[in-house]
Amino acid sequence: MSNNKVVSLQIGKVSSYGNKNSKEFLDKYWESASFKEAVIGHVWASRLGLVGDEVADKVHHGGLDKAIFANSYENYPTWAKFLKLSHIPFGALAENLTISTLHESNVHIGDIHQIGTALLQVSQPRKPCWKISRRWENKEFTKEIFTTGLSGWYYRVLEEGNISSGDEVKIISQNPQRVTILNANIAFANPNQYKEILKQILSIENLALSYEASILKRLQGDTNLDYMNT
Repeated sequence: MSNNKVVSLQIGKVSSYGNKNSKEFLDKYWESASFKEAVIGHVWASRLGLVGDEVADKVHHGGLDKAIFANSYENYPTWAKFLKLSHIPFGALAENLTISTLHESNVHIGDIHQIGTALLQVSQPRKPCWKISRRWENKEFTKEIFTTGLSGWYYRVLEEGNISSGDEVKIISQNPQRVTILNANIAFANPNQYKEILKQILSIENLALSYEASILKRLQGDTNLDYMNT
């Protein structure tokens, strides 16, 4: 048995924060489901995500290729140190699944994992958005996630099933292209230096269409990163 497991499972509801009339960073109005709560027991993983989990920004999050968001437990000390906190709670990055041992450096786009009775496929890295900075009241947090490449990853659901905290994460197959989430993120952040990796990503079978489009834009010189702006 591997040491890969779901340390914690979280879902969240859309809530409103801040003041609609304020332009201040800490008080500006926003909506988010990023404040997720740990779940005891199993949750059904449907094609569109965990039952009971909500998405505020359906343009950039959610959908078949972004059904479930996973983050590595191994990143928690890094983020606690960056935020100058002694510890941060599970779900700190707004992830549904906090997973031990697996990491951006050993998870590949296209890998297939079984968790509980659900069969999931790693579809793409998560692009860090401004809301994580707002949640932690740190304007530099989103940029730091982007720079380090420690973004976590999205799953698409190949076979629906139940997922519970404590479930083993079984690696059913690894994509033959072997492009890790970390390498994909580094290439995305530095397209001129890593064009070959970006081209390699485009050859991955069943690549998420929105992610494919973003890679093509980077190869064409598009540097728009507005989704990170706070």
